[in-house]
Amino acid sequence: MTTTLIPGKLTALGGMIPIDGRVSWVPSTAEGWQPSNCYLLTEPSGALLVDSGLAIHREAVLDGLRASLGGLEELAVFFTRGEMDCVSNLEPISREFDITALFTGGVVNPFDAFDDVHRMRYQGRRQQIDTRSEGGDSMPRAPRLEVGAGGRALEIESPLLRLLPTFWGWDAETGAIFTSDVFTHGIVSDPAASRVIDPSTEDSTTVDDVVGHLVAKYEWLRKATTNRLCEWLEDRFSTLQPEIIAPARGCVLRGRPVVERHLQLMLQALRTVGA
Repeated sequence: MTTTLIPGKLTALGGMIPIDGRVSWVPSTAEGWQPSNCYLLTEPSGALLVDSGLAIHREAVLDGLRASLGGLEELAVFFTRGEMDCVSNLEPISREFDITALFTGGVVNPFDAFDDVHRMRYQGRRQQIDTRSEGGDSMPRAPRLEVGAGGRALEIESPLLRLLPTFWGWDAETGAIFTSDVFTHGIVSDPAASRVIDPSTEDSTTVDDVVGHLVAKYEWLRKATTNRLCEWLEDRFSTLQPEIIAPARGCVLRGRPVVERHLQLMLQALRTVGA
């Protein structure tokens, strides 16, 4: 399942997950199918993959990479999190493409999840995207990950809303913000449906839907004061003015009216759950 979001610039890869009681990160009341996404940023001089998707979608991800890269055999990879829905396809990708750099954060080495991923060859290409202060605490910074050689870059920061070490990306070239495991509430009733919600889509998402998906992953929110989270989100979205919200799971949200609607749903959900 490959979806062109911006021709020649941004493509979504992956597949659909049936919501049938076996998925722990969705609310028990949810029904339908949830897109699982990774994203390929492309330039004639290079490409950057944001996450690698679930293992069950391995062939779909590889097929999408082959079609989108057009013979380019080199690929940089950025993981928004070290969890398996983000890193599961690293090994099969590494067998087919030359991974020029692997950008990760936190203290867990993603190579540890696999029996064989050309360890000696690729471990030296891993680059940390967070750093430690003199006091030993992990201090986030905002590095720029180059996409090819033309000046395009993915800007990285650590969000306030997270469980484990998590990083969001901002691509000014396409207006896309990559939100990892936040804004995952967009689901579809048919696995053949589009993974994109845009202004032409009939969108029935409610605040309750967003609350359900939030607390399924972030149980601590029910005991949290969420004012600062809301202020941070409002500031980031006001500053960046994204045209696309690209989560690791859930529908891609495309177009300013859609982005603004789902931002407001998220803010209302955070205020509701933290009340």
